[in-house]
Amino acid sequence: MQALVYDQASDTLNLEEAWAKPTPGLGDALIRVHRAGICATDIEITRGYVPGYHGVLGHEFVGSVERCSSRPELQGQRVVAEINCNDGGFSCADAAYQRNHAPGRSVLGIINRDGCMSQWLVLPARNLLAVPSSLADELAVFCEPLAAACRILEQGLLQQDGSQQVAVVGDGRLGLLIAQVLALRAPGRVTHFGRHADKMALVSGTAAQVVVTEATAAEHAGAFHLVVEASGSASSIRTALALTRPTGTLVLKTTVSLHDPAMPGWSELANDIVVNEKTLVGSRCGPMDVALAMMEQHEELQQLLAAMIHKQLPLSQGVEAMALAQTKGVLKVQLVMHDNAASHSQHQLLREATTA
Repeated sequence: MQALVYDQASDTLNLEEAWAKPTPGLGDALIRVHRAGICATDIEITRGYVPGYHGVLGHEFVGSVERCSSRPELQGQRVVAEINCNDGGFSCADAAYQRNHAPGRSVLGIINRDGCMSQWLVLPARNLLAVPSSLADELAVFCEPLAAACRILEQGLLQQDGSQQVAVVGDGRLGLLIAQVLALRAPGRVTHFGRHADKMALVSGTAAQVVVTEATAAEHAGAFHLVVEASGSASSIRTALALTRPTGTLVLKTTVSLHDPAMPGWSELANDIVVNEKTLVGSRCGPMDVALAMMEQHEELQQLLAAMIHKQLPLSQGVEAMALAQTKGVLKVQLVMHDNAASHSQHQLLREATTA
């Protein structure tokens, strides 16, 4: 089968034409991938984020189940999936810990498991979630990054108290999703900071949109109870930390290569954090079921997702697609895995609606 493979040892990214098609084990499902999205983590892996990486990239996908003996009801169903695989069968009372941090886990396209930028993949059947028929493939493929945005809600960081002022730093792929999710749950309380006014304009319901300049940190210093840093830049934590009020909370979403020269030193950040009693919170993968429900329920979210799609390319152009995804100003690039795949596209949904 075709697969987009990165090898860190040789620092090469290649489209493999004869990569071995995976074989499902007991409790696994064989999935025919329809589409995959390219995200910042994929790009960072090609910059050394995961030392020793060798395998198929990608963790954002939608596909259909071809074989699944343990959950036969999923046969033929369109699915998305939790990317963390509890390979050791770890169990504990904390469901989020078990989902995100099970010891010995593999992670789709990141740690010890081939990703979804291939024509087929294998995942544990328990990781799969059926996609509602109302959601087209090109929207459903956003479920994983949208779930990452919903993780902030799951962590209980957004208060219902109307006095809590919220800032989102970043207008890239994840920053836009986070701003929209928080604006839907806290309308009029979210200020969006980014480099591009046209991108931030895609998000509805925010209180304000601020184009970041060198003066931004000083002009808005200490103004926000909750700040989410999702810029994808190692240096933006400086701005985000400045925006956070004393005793406030800064949520970190950005992950970068350890070799990024823009990475600030810890001592530069620690004095502010300690003296002003600020709380740093890491935030990673979130609830896929909540993301699917939000996607289905909110037209504003669907409109944002559709507007974020810059280009759709066949897997045969995967190397070019990865280069395009790194181009300044480009939001989401999607890979279509099978030229003749019967995907559930927005066009098909529109046609079904008009003929019903």
